[in-house]
This record gives sequence, C-alpha cells and structure tokens, in this order.
Amino acid sequence: MTSFPLWAEQLFNQPVALSRMKNETLCEFANLRVTGSKPAKIDVAALEGVQMRAMSDDATYYSDEGRKPFLFRGNIAVVPVRGTLVQRGNWMDAESGLVGYNAVLRQIRAASQDREIGGIFMPIHSGGGSCAGMLAAAEELASLAKAEGGKPIHAYVDEQACSAAYVLISGCDRISGRAECMGGSIAALLNMLDTSKAYEKAGLRPVVIRAAWADRKARGQPGEEIDEKLIAEMTALVDHMSGKLVEFVAAMRGLPEAKIKSLKGEVFHGEDLLKLGLIDAIASERAAWAALEADIAAA
Repeated sequence: MTSFPLWAEQLFNQPVALSRMKNETLCEFANLRVTGSKPAKIDVAALEGVQMRAMSDDATYYSDEGRKPFLFRGNIAVVPVRGTLVQRGNWMDAESGLVGYNAVLRQIRAASQDREIGGIFMPIHSGGGSCAGMLAAAEELASLAKAEGGKPIHAYVDEQACSAAYVLISGCDRISGRAECMGGSIAALLNMLDTSKAYEKAGLRPVVIRAAWADRKARGQPGEEIDEKLIAEMTALVDHMSGKLVEFVAAMRGLPEAKIKSLKGEVFHGEDLLKLGLIDAIASERAAWAALEADIAAA
C-alpha cells in the first residue's frame, strides 16, 4: 500500500476546493511519490511564495501592553491567508504552505473582541484547499463582519483567491484586488488514482477483506480498479458539495445561483471578477487599506 504524507491524504478520495493550477501542482508532486517519476513541469505561477507588501507589511504583533494574537497596524488587524487551506493547522504548517481555517478564525475572533481594533484587513493568496471545515469557517467569518453587527472585514486579493479561498472571503464586507489578481473557481472536485494497471504490471494483487454485507466499503483502495459505480457515487458527492459552495457564495455576494453555476468553475482575472460581481473594486493594497480606514471612521 502506498504511504502518503498528510497533505496528500487531503488531496485524494475526498472533495477539495482548489483551482485547476493548484490542483495540478499538488497532483504532480503526489504522482512523484506514487510512480517515482519526475514532474514534467511546474509552473512557478502555481506555487505559493508571494510576500505581503505595502501597508500590511508594516504590521506587528507587539503593542505597549505586550503581544497580541494577531498582526496589527494602528487600529487595523491584519490576518493574512497565504497557502493551501486545511481544516486544522498549527504554527508549523505555515512552513509547509498550509493554513488552517481554525488559525484564521482564531485571529479574527481575537481581533473582533479587541477594543483597540476598529477593523480587519485580510490579504489573501490561496488557490483553495480542503472542503472540510470550509463552510463552517466562512459562515463564522461572515457572522463577525460589519454587515452582521461586527467590525468591518475587508479582503484584499493580493494574488489569487480561488475555490475554497474565495468561499472563505465571500462573506467579507468588501473584496478588492489587484488588476492582475485571480479568483473564482467556485466548485469542488475530487481526485482519484486508479493504480490497478500498475499493480498488475508489477505482479501484485491487492487483497481487501470486507464484511459480507459491506462490499462497497472503501472501494478504490490502492491496486483496486475504480469502477463506474464508484465514479458515479463520487460525482454525486462532488455535485452536492459544489452546490453548497454555490449557495453560500450567491447569498454572500447577492448573486443568483444560476449565475455562479454559469461560470463553470472557471478562474477569472481582476476586471472580469469586478464585472461578474465577485469583487467590489480594483485597487492597490494601499488604496484598499484606505477604504477600510474610511469604513472604520464611518462606523
């Protein structure tokens, strides 16, 4: 049986919400582990690694009273989201390019309760991530926004906010981004790997013992053929999860569900995102910061 690291376990056999580029990148590395072959090409644009710039760069954890559990500058908390989203993460995950929904929410909750903080700025660069925990996190974030009686929360698409990342920020009071930013990809997908031919070629025969009354349990184990019934079952699961994504984004952005579905899960760039109603403005980070300052002053 092939041994997968934790991030690869997140990638296969369960719904994920990733952009095409991000999904291809992760699958290339997973295939490297499975087959031992080298990936043909990794597009640098697909890899996370951008540094936050402009106003959020000046944020610090420290005030005269001590260390806060979030970055801040003046009366604005800065909660960057950079990397692949997972349900639960810790401080070491950031070094591996992972960001936990729990970590994002922990900072936003703390900033919402801090009397010195007037608003929250979320610079984001993420191609998406796990569906597990995604909607719960997005719903809680939306409940803490100004629209629901909380402090203003503004998201800034520094590079990309695709799939799960876009769902997460869709409940913010305002979304802006650079002209060259990317976003959308509003749908789930599920990766499966049929290794039956490889096992056969290697002279291996997988043996999976199941209860007599549970012959469909955990189908698609390493070396087993992925049959059409399993594909149909997983397609239904992906359709269900994608419907939940569409329903949430449509409600948060005030758009018809049919319009979200008509986007076909595609990724769009700045001007098109604005025309489609998926973001509120094309702006530099400094201008986006100023918009949040104005929102705080008007509160």
